[in-house]
Amino acid sequence: MSAPVIRCVGLARWYGEVQGLSGLTVDVSPGVVGLLGPNGSGKTTLMRLLTGLARPTRGHAELFGTRVSPDQWAVFRRVGYAPGDDVHFESERGSDFLALMARVAGDGPMAARARARAALEKVGMEELATKKLSTMSKGMRQRIKVAQALLLEPELLLLDEPLNGMDPVSRRKTINLVRAHGAAGGTVLFSSHILHEVESVTDRMLLLHHGRLLAEGRLSEIVGLLERKPRRVQISSGSRREIAAALLQEDYVSGVSFGDDSQLLLETRDLNRLLDRLQAYGGAGQIESMEIADENLESVFDTLVGSAV
Repeated sequence: MSAPVIRCVGLARWYGEVQGLSGLTVDVSPGVVGLLGPNGSGKTTLMRLLTGLARPTRGHAELFGTRVSPDQWAVFRRVGYAPGDDVHFESERGSDFLALMARVAGDGPMAARARARAALEKVGMEELATKKLSTMSKGMRQRIKVAQALLLEPELLLLDEPLNGMDPVSRRKTINLVRAHGAAGGTVLFSSHILHEVESVTDRMLLLHHGRLLAEGRLSEIVGLLERKPRRVQISSGSRREIAAALLQEDYVSGVSFGDDSQLLLETRDLNRLLDRLQAYGGAGQIESMEIADENLESVFDTLVGSAV
């Protein structure tokens, strides 16, 4: 019997007196698994422990049956990591940054350029290859990080909040990439604090809360326990009044309000229909960024914490 792709055994990490992760024991097999939890729940700590960027206080993690340590280069070559924080060289062009990463991994100049072009095409950024990272929007920078994770055609993808700041079209493209990787036999650990983002890529999830594993299994089983509540989406658009006027005519939009500058806050009882409509606006270049303010996630935690008491 082959080893799981990811195995955590009593994995814990403390930062002084602050608990980042506490005694996590879990196996992850191929496919897409959502790592769900609010900010500060331990998602990024787990990603850093799996990549050798942080050392555990107790316990250990394994990738492909090998215990994680900073010198396991052969194992890490099978892993693609998109960190939550930007780690770019700001003065570099997107294609140059990715080619540099490929050179560091051992490619020659021509192979590195070819690999960079292929990764940019996967995330739909080939036309922006010569744009400097310092001039890119947050959504573009997120796509560069995903391209970096895909660069070496890894078996395992570790994606830390990859959809933050992306426009609707880029979000859909990234979601499709994640699904395709899992369907092709790869493994994806997809981190998010947004319930719908995890719902959009998988029904398998690990739910972290205050550094502890609160639940593991099928997301649908937990979501099905909750009453249907309005979901909120915030967009940034120079056409926000036009979009608001159009969406107020739709029966699935229950509320519209204006925020600062170009912000528009929408409430809906059918999030999928709203996102499909917003994707059309995004395809027409009318939406700059989008965030899902998912109050149902807090309901998930309330339900599970309450049931555990």
